[in-house]
Amino acid sequence: MTTLNITKEQLRLIQDALDMYSRIGIGQMWVIKEHPTFEEVLRKKCTFDGKVEYSLYHDMREKADKYFTLGRDTLLIDSTHGQHGSFGIYNEEVHESCRVAYDLVQVIRHEFWKADPDRNENVVMSHVNLSTKDSDKIKVKL
Repeated sequence: MTTLNITKEQLRLIQDALDMYSRIGIGQMWVIKEHPTFEEVLRKKCTFDGKVEYSLYHDMREKADKYFTLGRDTLLIDSTHGQHGSFGIYNEEVHESCRVAYDLVQVIRHEFWKADPDRNENVVMSHVNLSTKDSDKIKVKL
């Protein structure tokens, strides 16, 4: 077994990175625009006189979505998913590493959920449904 000692903030970054990896792997390319670099640059470039021009901001994000969809459809040689459609995580076309990443995300977010004294029982992170080989070995302790 391997041990990694990190801060909670670093663990959140790992969770976000694994989530993005698994989403890109199922064809949700548009998550790229959620990356902090693109979020911050776009927000800055859409800010005039201290106010965000939200119509421009959303227009640019919508244009990016079209390119992400075109890229996904080109790589999959399949244009039947629609702009915000994708494979499911358990689709046979999806690489197993995406499911491993998803299992890791589930365990990490569940630990953060358990550590929250005001947690809600009716959220996705309140449960874990692992499916990959060795997923029972994933352990996180905050």
